[in-house]
Amino acid sequence: MKKTEKQARGRPRQFDETAALVAATRVFWRCGYAGSSMSLLLKEMGINRASLYATFGNKDALFKRVVERYEKEKESYMREALAQSSARGVAEHLLRNTIDLKTDRGDPRASMAVVHSSSFGPGDIALRTFIRERGDFWREQLVSRIVRAQTEGNFSSNLDARGLALTLKAATDGLLAAAGAGATEVELESIAKTFLGLWPGR
Repeated sequence: MKKTEKQARGRPRQFDETAALVAATRVFWRCGYAGSSMSLLLKEMGINRASLYATFGNKDALFKRVVERYEKEKESYMREALAQSSARGVAEHLLRNTIDLKTDRGDPRASMAVVHSSSFGPGDIALRTFIRERGDFWREQLVSRIVRAQTEGNFSSNLDARGLALTLKAATDGLLAAAGAGATEVELESIAKTFLGLWPGR
C-alpha cells in the first residue's frame, strides 16, 4: 500500500491537455519563443515541470505542438481559400479569414500571430527552419493556385502571377502586423477592401 501511495504521489498530476496547449499558445503568442520562459509557461499552463516533460517534452517540443495545433486551424481555411472558384475569391477568403482569426478574442489558436510573433535566438536554427518550412508550403500552394487562375483567364496574362500571389501573402501578413500594432477591426476591414479594389480581373 505504501509503495502504491508513493508511486501515486510521484506521478505527474492529471490535467486538461487541450487547455494547457491553449495557455501555452497564449504565452508564445504574447512573448514569442525566446521570451517565453519555462517558469512563465508552467504558471500559465497550470502544471508542474514533471507534467510538462511527461506530456509535451521540452520547450522546443511544446512549441512544435502549439504550431502543429495552429496548423490544423490554418489548414482548414487555407484549403477553403484555395478551393474558391476565382483568384478574387481566393483573395477575399484569405483576407476575410485573416481578419476573423486575428480579431478573435477567445482561444488564441485562432490567431496566426503565434507564428508571426515568435522570436528565436541564435541557437534556435532548427525551430526557425521548422517554422519556415510550414510557411513555404502554404506560400507555394497559394502561388500555384494564382498561376492556375491566370491560365483560366481570371486576370491578364501580362501580369506576374507569382508576384500577385506573393503580394496577397504580404497583404495578409500586413493585416496581422496592423492588428498587432493596435488597428481596429474597422480599420482592418478598410485595408482589405482597399486591397481588393486594386485586385485585377474577376
